[in-house]
Amino acid sequence: MNTRQTKILDLLNERGEVIVQELADQLDVTTMTIRRDLTALARGGNVIRTHGGAVLSNAGIIEFSFKRKGEKHAAEKEAIAREAATMVQPGMTVALDTGTTVLTVAKAIAGVQDLRVLTSSLVIASALYARDNIDLVLLGGKARRGSPDLFGWLTEENLKHFRVDVAILGADGVDPDGLYTEEESVGRVSQTMLRYAATTILTIDHSKLKRASFWKYASWNDMNHVITDDQVPRQARGWLRQVAGSVRYAKV
Repeated sequence: MNTRQTKILDLLNERGEVIVQELADQLDVTTMTIRRDLTALARGGNVIRTHGGAVLSNAGIIEFSFKRKGEKHAAEKEAIAREAATMVQPGMTVALDTGTTVLTVAKAIAGVQDLRVLTSSLVIASALYARDNIDLVLLGGKARRGSPDLFGWLTEENLKHFRVDVAILGADGVDPDGLYTEEESVGRVSQTMLRYAATTILTIDHSKLKRASFWKYASWNDMNHVITDDQVPRQARGWLRQVAGSVRYAKV
């Protein structure tokens, strides 16, 4: 995908639909060039051609939704990932669940030698699969609609057959009572990772604090370490100190 095609996708994400002539004028190219770009994007599954233009496909909508989530609090997520990476040593087996913070962690540990990584995230698998230093295990299961990850009894059953040194997980929200996710199916996979890991690490940025979500998947006792960012307000640090064992505040 070239830079112009990326700009077209950005415009599609903003507008919902684009017109060939408008794109040609805005990007200062011919309409023939724009048609070729749209044809290439359609072949890749990102867009659906319409009469005179294009709209995002379902796959494109999902991709942009995930991209937007990753861009929110990006500096905090990168700081958290750097801190988490210091806890991953060569030769370890690491389980990674889903979400943009854990994806950032995956990229931060990509250079660690002789890692075995288990994940239910298709995006994390895509980020790591070409690494010669990583033995990647993509856990089987059912693909979740609207999100690039796997879930179900097969995913959970497969996890039971591995010894995991470190499980690194995220959450959609946390409060003094525990850790929450929007999807029960995702939470069950995370629960299984917790059950079979020697050490567990929660990675969340400050926006997730005091924000309960749909389904509680773990208590604070299930986590050995919590890594968040240094933007956490004083009040939240107070209750975190009471409920969590080890808390690290990554410097942004």
